[in-house]
Amino acid sequence: MQQVHISRLGVNSIEFENDTVEIPLSPGEERSFELVMINYGAPTHVSLSVSDSLLENITVLEDNPYVRHEEYVPLIVRISYAGRLYTRGQVFVTVGYGSKKAGFNLNIGIPGPDETNFVVDVDESLSIPNKSPKMISSSGTSRRNEWGTHLPKISLQMLESTFEMASSKSLYLMSVFLMIVCATILAMIFISIDFGFFFGFYQAVFYSILLTSFMAFLLVKLPIFK
Repeated sequence: MQQVHISRLGVNSIEFENDTVEIPLSPGEERSFELVMINYGAPTHVSLSVSDSLLENITVLEDNPYVRHEEYVPLIVRISYAGRLYTRGQVFVTVGYGSKKAGFNLNIGIPGPDETNFVVDVDESLSIPNKSPKMISSSGTSRRNEWGTHLPKISLQMLESTFEMASSKSLYLMSVFLMIVCATILAMIFISIDFGFFFGFYQAVFYSILLTSFMAFLLVKLPIFK
């Protein structure tokens, strides 16, 4: 409902209770909207019209009412199924046989994001500037420098541990190899030569003790393989 005051401030003056009227409608919906015409002067004819943008949405049932003191003029407001969801326009009131004309805003439908002032919540993290390519490059360079600083230390430690392992293992393998070679040479000598003259019972016992002592000495002196 919208109140229209006529001749309150002077002859043929026009005032509106609200500068803008919102009528929320859905597509296919229709509603009646009333204008309350209040006349403070002599009875007069009032002409009603709408802007071109509202011609398909409003039907004025009485476009030239005669207002003595107070009259209710109904308007039919609608939105077709294929019409716009939100339409803006004006309703005009003319008095004094066209000498005075004024209008108020009439918005029909449900406004979307484009028709209203709406605020989008922005995550605060988006305000933090992204790293520029230069910053990324600097970070990559510092990481390479850090690796370059630690790499010689890592390589030296690896070499030392490898050398120690290889040294102990090589010494053990070399000792075993020498023992095998010596045993092979002795076996070949014993096989190729008749030692019956040199070996008696007591000589064999002496040689056995000597060989056993030598083997025990080698086992004690050799490093333990870990």
